Amino acid sequence: MRRLVPCTALCLLACNAFNNTTAGDDATATEGTAGTTDNPPTTTNQPTEGGGLQDTNIYDLQQDKVTPNTLVRVKDVVVVSPTKFSGSGAGSVFVQELDGGEYSGIQLYIYPDTATELMAQGKVPKPGDKLTVVGEYVEYKAMDDTGSETFSEINISLADDIMITGTATAPTPPVVSPPDIANGGALTEVWESVPVTVENVTVTNADLGFGEFEVTGGVRIDDMFFLPEGGPKPPVDTMLTLTGPLVYNFGNFKMVPRSCDDYVGFECEGGNTTDTDTETTGPMGAVTIFDIQQGMVGEGDFVTVENVVVTSPLTFKGDGFFVQDPAGGEYSGIYVYINQNPDMLAVQPGDVVTINGLYGEFYDMSQITAGQAGDVVVTGTDAVPSPIVVDAADVATGGAMAENYESVLVTVENVTVATEANNFGEWTVDGGLILDDQFFATADWPKPMVGDAFTSITGALVYSFENFKLAPRTADDIAQ
Repeated sequence: MRRLVPCTALCLLACNAFNNTTAGDDATATEGTAGTTDNPPTTTNQPTEGGGLQDTNIYDLQQDKVTPNTLVRVKDVVVVSPTKFSGSGAGSVFVQELDGGEYSGIQLYIYPDTATELMAQGKVPKPGDKLTVVGEYVEYKAMDDTGSETFSEINISLADDIMITGTATAPTPPVVSPPDIANGGALTEVWESVPVTVENVTVTNADLGFGEFEVTGGVRIDDMFFLPEGGPKPPVDTMLTLTGPLVYNFGNFKMVPRSCDDYVGFECEGGNTTDTDTETTGPMGAVTIFDIQQGMVGEGDFVTVENVVVTSPLTFKGDGFFVQDPAGGEYSGIYVYINQNPDMLAVQPGDVVTINGLYGEFYDMSQITAGQAGDVVVTGTDAVPSPIVVDAADVATGGAMAENYESVLVTVENVTVATEANNFGEWTVDGGLILDDQFFATADWPKPMVGDAFTSITGALVYSFENFKLAPRTADDIAQ
C-alpha cells in the first residue's frame, strides 16, 4: 500500500502491466520496453538440456553472433548488481564476463514464478556470485521512431537454470567519456549492461521526470535500484563521480547506479549495497498481513502468511484472489497474485490458507505473488470475515480510511449512482467511490443510470490506476 512515489513508465523495474491489473477485464495498461522486468518477449523455448542448447558467452551475444530466441548456456559470469524485484515479483540482475571489457555485460530477466522459487531456496543471485545460466537470449526492440536500437537479455524461466558455482571478483568499471555513452554516443552499444564510471561530471538537469536527472555530456541517470522510495536528487551544478550499468529503454541510454556507493560527491540514502558480502533480500519467515500493510516487511521479501481466510473467488481473469486475517479490521487484507496457475483454481471463499510468496507493490497496491504449486496450502475452512460498514467518501480516493481498508471487505449503504459507466465499465456512487468490475464478465456487470439507488454494495477495496475502487465479488454484493 506504499504511495511514496508514482509508478511510471520510465522506471525500469517498478512498473509493469504483464497480465496483472486490477482495472477490470476491459482495462489494459501494457508497457513493452527494453530493460523492464515485467514485459518479457513471448518465449517459445524451454530451458532444458539438449534440444538446441547453445554454449556461448556474453561477448558473442552482445556482438550479434548468436541468433535471438536461441536457448543458450553462459558459464562463469559474475553478478555485478543486486537482484531487483518488481511489484509483480519478476527479477532482474546484471552479470558480466570475468575478464570485463567491451561487450562484457548482459541483463538476466527472471520470471515471477522462478523468482519466487529462488527466494524460497535462498538462491537469489547477489553481487560477487559466479554463475552458469541457461535461458533464452532475446533482443528487445527500442521504443523510438527508428527502432534502430535493441537491448539484450537472457530470460530465465526455471530456478535450476541459475547455478551458483562459487564467488568471483567483479571487473573494475572502466572510466568512460560521458558523451560516448549518452544518446547517440559512439560507445553506447559497446558498454550496454556493463558497469561503467563517469568522473567529475556535474548535474545539468536535476529533474527529467520519472526519477531521472542528467549530467555533463547528456548522460541520463536513472533510479531503478532505489525504487520504490526513489533515488538521490542532487541539485544542478553538483559535481559527481558515478558508476552503474548502462541500459537502454524508452529511446534513451541511461546509467543506473546500484546504491549510494555508486555516488561519489553527494550524500544519499537507499538503494542496494554493491558489497559482495551482502545478502540479497531473502526469506523472512512467518509474518502477518498487518505486518505487510504497516510497512514492516521489505518489498521483495519472501514471506509466509499463515491461517488467513480467502474472502473472494478468483478474479474474472483467474489471476488472483483476496485474503484477510480472520479477525478482520483495518490493515487485515491483501491480494494474492497467482498468474493464472491452474493448480490454484480450486481456492474459494472460506478456505483457510497458508501462503508462501514474494511480497511486492504492484502499482502501489500490496500483493503476494504465489505462482508455484504448493505456494497456497488449504489448511481448513472458516467463516469469511464480515464486511465493515464504511462511508463511501472515507474509502474513495483521498478518503481518510482508504489506506486502512485496502484489500479488506467493506460495505457502503444507501448510496446513489453519481456517474454512469465509462469505457472500462467503472461507475461512481456518492462520495466519489468508483465501482470496479474485477470479478465480472462485461456482459454481467451492471451499468446503472445516474440517480439509481442501492441499499448496499459490498466488495474488496482495491487500488489501481491511482484510484481506490470497490470491487463487488458477485451479483449478491450489489443490493438495490
